[in-house]
Amino acid sequence: MNCGELASKPPVTITVDKTVVEAAEMMADNHVGLLVIVDKENPKKPLGVISERDIIRTIAGKAPLTVTVDKAGTMKNFVYVYADEPITAAARKMKQFNVRHVVVLDRKGDLVGVISIRDLIGERSVLEILARDRAPTQE
Repeated sequence: MNCGELASKPPVTITVDKTVVEAAEMMADNHVGLLVIVDKENPKKPLGVISERDIIRTIAGKAPLTVTVDKAGTMKNFVYVYADEPITAAARKMKQFNVRHVVVLDRKGDLVGVISIRDLIGERSVLEILARDRAPTQE
């Protein structure tokens, strides 16, 4: 199974001009923990992400509720995988970067979807693949 097959599609996106309050409302309405930040003119090219953790940090840091998602989220250096990579790549990156979501892109850099840790553990076949890939080899 590859990342594109497991990814939540279509991903829930938000434009850079929206506030953290609007982001929190979108997350609640869509039952997701991460939004992909996009530009209005080119919604297929992700600019960054904003997670529940980002919103909590922003509010706990006493930032005004009018702060926009591009100021509160992770811009440019967000964690991603390519749609044609095996799902183990998503699991590895989640562990490596201590994140619960990875953005899935095609090889042109266009947005395909999002994979959450819940997606990984919710699929028995995914767990079997991850367990098999972790198992020590017999010689």
